[in-house]
Amino acid sequence: MRPVTRGKSQRGIALMITALSTLVVVPVVGLAIDAGFLYVVKAKLVAATDAAAIAAARSLSKGLTLAEQEASAIARAQAFFDANFPNGFFNTTNKTVNVQVSETAYRTRTVYVQGAVDVGLYFMRVFGYTHSTVRSAGKASRRDVNVILVLDRSGSMDASNSCEPMKDAAQLFVNQFANGRDRLGLITFGMSYLTAFPPDQNFKPDLANTIAQIDCSGGTGTAQAISKAYELLQAIDEPGTLNLIVFFSDGLPNGITADFPVKTVTDTRYGHGWSPYSSTSSLYSMEPSPCRDANGERYDRRPWQSYRTYYAPNWNPYWNPQPKTGVIAAQGNATRSKGYTYGVTFMEANSVTDNNERVISDSNGCDFASNGWKVRRDIAYIPDYDKYGNSTRGYQPVYTFPAGHPYAGKIRPDRPISIGRASKNAADNAARRARQDPRLSVVIYAIGLGDPTGTVTPPDDDLMMRLANDPSSPAYNPDEPEGLYVFAPDRGELAQAFYRVASEILRLSQ
Repeated sequence: MRPVTRGKSQRGIALMITALSTLVVVPVVGLAIDAGFLYVVKAKLVAATDAAAIAAARSLSKGLTLAEQEASAIARAQAFFDANFPNGFFNTTNKTVNVQVSETAYRTRTVYVQGAVDVGLYFMRVFGYTHSTVRSAGKASRRDVNVILVLDRSGSMDASNSCEPMKDAAQLFVNQFANGRDRLGLITFGMSYLTAFPPDQNFKPDLANTIAQIDCSGGTGTAQAISKAYELLQAIDEPGTLNLIVFFSDGLPNGITADFPVKTVTDTRYGHGWSPYSSTSSLYSMEPSPCRDANGERYDRRPWQSYRTYYAPNWNPYWNPQPKTGVIAAQGNATRSKGYTYGVTFMEANSVTDNNERVISDSNGCDFASNGWKVRRDIAYIPDYDKYGNSTRGYQPVYTFPAGHPYAGKIRPDRPISIGRASKNAADNAARRARQDPRLSVVIYAIGLGDPTGTVTPPDDDLMMRLANDPSSPAYNPDEPEGLYVFAPDRGELAQAFYRVASEILRLSQ
């Protein structure tokens, strides 16, 4: 058999097929390689525009005027874009970036960043394509915020030398927000509260100056402070804005603000520490309060009588004393079973330097008028609700008068631990009321301060997490706005704690 041989025509066809294949394969391979370069450049460009937009949105707080803030945002975007996409990356040329700041919704600004570069091609040059332009766009929005800063200026802050560091940290916090856009206000509190700076969009530099003047002294009326902060947000009434309370404290709540009923009967309770009830650890049969009513009547006489004419159990039937409105506080450690209490004091301070923790003027004839330590002689019990509608009962058990007592079942004002626990319950319920507002959806951040010297009882971490609805709290409720609790072990870490909260707020506003 003769072997099969290929003719010249067959070899020619093979060469033609190979040549034609080369014309197809080479461009495909070249396109794949050039496409790989384009993909890398595109990914880098996308990351650069996204980073620039986010950084610019966060820097919208820099500057006193809106023009200064926009200029700061544009400069920040350019810097981040250049840092994330350096000149000449992968042999790119003609890099451009365009930044715009626009109002896109109610109290919302959006930063748009558009970037473009020319990418040099290699294999595709054979076909006349020397470069390809790659483009990317990033955007980030920042909602304006309403922030009520609530600062504890109690005496324990002064005792631990933490007042000045707290003020410094709070001033740094304020500077993280945008003048003319964000709205900031300030509540200071001890036993009394003060709206030290009504919420305002033009808060720089006046708010920082107000903070610098704070004097630290007095007790800790946590529930009242949170309630007043919530009232300020209600008055602003902006459901479309991010509404926040930033609460700071270094200790335990120990004060209740309420309408306190006057003690109208003889009962048995612990003494107030002064004659004739000289021991706070001993039980006494204590006569009704000597407070006078609106007509000048006393429990044991009429106005024109200078001597006792009524006796137990038949006291003056004309005597009708009105409740006393103000603050009662546990003195010293609010976790003590027995000890001193103080009140009824004014609920509102006069200034950031005058806490006005003096007994109320509506105290005619009352024992506490001349000596606030004697308040348990005048006040029947701690009401079930404070002045702001917050229940004084809740997750903390309170001590009540026993069965058979004239005020059986009512919270005792003669035991510091009951006032302390009622204060915690009221604070917890005040925070819950704010978070459960369906219109405002208030977010609460809590900052606690420790004292390594042991001079001051530190905040209750459980309570602080409850106030913030921190996810770490055993009482965390996913149906309510989630906040954060940040603990500073000592005053040296306060600035970082406040800065972390500011960063979380700005992140949340993006």
